[in-house]
Amino acid sequence: MKRWIVLSASLLGSSACFAGSVGELDLIHEGMFLGLGANYDWVNINQKSWGKGIAGIQTSTGISSNGNAQGTGAPFNKTNTTVMPSLQAGYLKHYSGTDYLYGLKFSYQYLGTTATNPNLYIPQVGLMTSNTGVTSPLFGWVNADSVQVNTNHEFTLLGFIGQSFGNKYVYLGAGPALFNLQSSNYYSIGYAQFNGVTVNVTGLISYSSPPIWAWGGAAQLGMAYFISPTWFIDASYTYATSGSNTVDHQQAFLNTSSILGVQYTASGTIYTTDTLRVNTQALSLSINKIFDL
Repeated sequence: MKRWIVLSASLLGSSACFAGSVGELDLIHEGMFLGLGANYDWVNINQKSWGKGIAGIQTSTGISSNGNAQGTGAPFNKTNTTVMPSLQAGYLKHYSGTDYLYGLKFSYQYLGTTATNPNLYIPQVGLMTSNTGVTSPLFGWVNADSVQVNTNHEFTLLGFIGQSFGNKYVYLGAGPALFNLQSSNYYSIGYAQFNGVTVNVTGLISYSSPPIWAWGGAAQLGMAYFISPTWFIDASYTYATSGSNTVDHQQAFLNTSSILGVQYTASGTIYTTDTLRVNTQALSLSINKIFDL
């Protein structure tokens, strides 16, 4: 009989300790957290290129003209995939007396993807005025070996709400996103039809635009699972998109070419505008440490 009393007391004590530890675990499920993980990303780039050239052309035979022409290339769309590390930090708290929760999550990842548009062709149409005052249509085009868009960095700041179920919770978040983009143009040549011949007007041109920061928005769906009172695993899906952003560039040129014994000297300025939009999707998995406040 004494053995049964001792065993019962022992079981009751163990149950009380277990209940206390669960209650303590629930209380520690809120506070500041810091995490490290990895993302599998789909990075989609939409690009449209516009170009304009203003030039004066003079020949060794004494003919000269001034003209300008412009046009837009076909839209370009490409998706790359990548696996990269990610960092996140945030705050998590329950609504008082409920299993509903809210919080804030900041995330950063380096994407490091390049979308390449090979053999870009931009048709151009404009007007040309000769040194005798005669105006005529001007037709030309630009060929580029490649135009590249680099998507370098992505930041998100998401407010979220969710519901906890014991040592796990599900959540839905939304907020602003910020992307770092850069456009580069490699080995472009502008051509024009002049007096019945095709003239290399610009010579070979390459350039990279300054990086730009593009604002957008993001939405996230996720689930977290606590493996201890202070550590949890976070798995999520995120969709983020930027608005349309433009990158402008202008560059002077001077080029001389020879066709059938006649020299053509062209000088002027090219103007380009690349319109960029980025969309990303990410599957994320991270390990996080929570700090009770």
